[in-house]
Amino acid sequence: MKFNSLGTRLLVLTFTLALVAAACGGDDESNNEAGSSTTATTLPKEEVPEGGTVTYASDQEPTGWNPLTGNDSLAALTFLGVLVYPATFDTSPDFRIVMNKDLLTSAEQTSDDPQTIEYKINPEATWNDGTKVTGKDFIYNWKMQNNKQDTELGEGDPEDENAAEGTVPDVASTTGYEDIESVEGEADAVTVTFATPYADWQGLFGPIMPAHVLKDIKGWNDGLDTTKIPKFSAGPFQFDKYEPEKSVTLVPNESFWGEKAKVDEIVVRFGLEAPALPQAFENTEIDLLAQLKDIPEIKSQVNFGLSFEHIDFNLLNPLLADKAVRQAIAYGLDREALVARTVKQFDERAEVLNNRLWLNNQEEYEDHGGEYAKADTAKAESTLETAGYAKGGDGIYAKDGKKLSFRISTTGGNKLREDTEAVIQDQLKAVGIDIKIANVEGSDVFDKFFPESGDFKDADYDIALFAWVGTPFTASSNVSLYVPGGGQNETSYVNEEVGTLFKEAVTSTDRAEVVAKTNQIDEVLWEDLPSIPLYQKPTLLPARDTVLNVVDNASTYGPLWNAATWGVKKQ
Repeated sequence: MKFNSLGTRLLVLTFTLALVAAACGGDDESNNEAGSSTTATTLPKEEVPEGGTVTYASDQEPTGWNPLTGNDSLAALTFLGVLVYPATFDTSPDFRIVMNKDLLTSAEQTSDDPQTIEYKINPEATWNDGTKVTGKDFIYNWKMQNNKQDTELGEGDPEDENAAEGTVPDVASTTGYEDIESVEGEADAVTVTFATPYADWQGLFGPIMPAHVLKDIKGWNDGLDTTKIPKFSAGPFQFDKYEPEKSVTLVPNESFWGEKAKVDEIVVRFGLEAPALPQAFENTEIDLLAQLKDIPEIKSQVNFGLSFEHIDFNLLNPLLADKAVRQAIAYGLDREALVARTVKQFDERAEVLNNRLWLNNQEEYEDHGGEYAKADTAKAESTLETAGYAKGGDGIYAKDGKKLSFRISTTGGNKLREDTEAVIQDQLKAVGIDIKIANVEGSDVFDKFFPESGDFKDADYDIALFAWVGTPFTASSNVSLYVPGGGQNETSYVNEEVGTLFKEAVTSTDRAEVVAKTNQIDEVLWEDLPSIPLYQKPTLLPARDTVLNVVDNASTYGPLWNAATWGVKKQ
């Protein structure tokens, strides 16, 4: 979300992304090289003209503006937040972890026992209201995310049923922060001491929220809700005008001490429907579009990043709590055919994903779900019948009068996902499992998956179709998804072995051990089937030559990550 904490995964709401500009094209030749990750004309920053408007079109709108909360930890916000919220480390397009030199002058582990990290904050680092970025911000962010109630910040004991509503921080993940014993230093030197070793410490403190603005738990939880768009920034851009359900504008942060942005503004348009895109492009409104690759003067590239599409089961549903039912669904799905009918149309390299923690193009990837890659209807039926289910006259299996009929829900209006649902519906009908499509438009569907109460027993869905965006820190970024009490464990999955393996992986400093443990976890997940991975998501990023220096970053940073270097060609 980032940016997003590298200790948590993000919900992905979009497959198609677009950038739009008011400027028309010129006659300059693109100097892209073969195999380059750039998708538009590139120029050295000193040659990039100043001025111009670029508009980024997304089919989803942020639900709020604090990317570290469970409610708002969505890619729709994260892709924008990289330009506003500072992070200690960034992710490059090749997934390397790089210290943010605008924020820090150094960050290093100075002791193994106890594990101690020393950060030196860049003395120029300043919020746009003139307040320095200091250790106070680190302390505040730690206290909000450490899974403890701090009397200095709270308004009562969270275990007290009479505690005021909103006194428990809403966080997407506490991973790593809950292992910290102390954070000290209120000026530009910060010492972080861990009670338990944490290998992925470079994934912490990103993004960082300003302590002097949010101040307490209610500020953290509610201060950036819905229309309460941030006025603060410690990045190259800051949020400006916001029109709900229409657009938000980012303008250069004039107080930023690092590389200054060249463009006058980036206008983010929400809910641009796919049928409207071709005409908008032909009218020169759109200068970067993730869909149409054959329009003249457009260069495009497909990459495979850290995002994967999957279905999750609500294990509080009594029928889905039955492992035999989940197995039957897994056997009934032909995921190879599903990939062929959906994402393979964008890139022939697309393939079935058989691991939830490592993706197909990562060297650590192991295939643990091959037996479920193709449909085996006979095995699906025998699994159900062995478990006591019988097929009724309507062809649907039932047990004790309860039919295997489930809703599948996703972000309505997303054509790719709607096509995926239709394929799943057809494939499971052949098994004798009824699937009803029950979508909610846009990001509102996540109110079902992640209720505002924060209690997943209130989750109102049966089968959820969406995506997770991973991070280079595979162990820590997945903990919250699969352990009891995890801030993103909306399946309500419980397995003590998985919890133990995660603890061992997150605290290990041996890379080989981390890889082995995380692959062991995935093997257990294939045995239990709380979810089924479908495919690694491709990122399609075409660009018109009128927008300069657009570089794909298929990690959690997204296509806006280097917008400070963008420019618009002069006519």
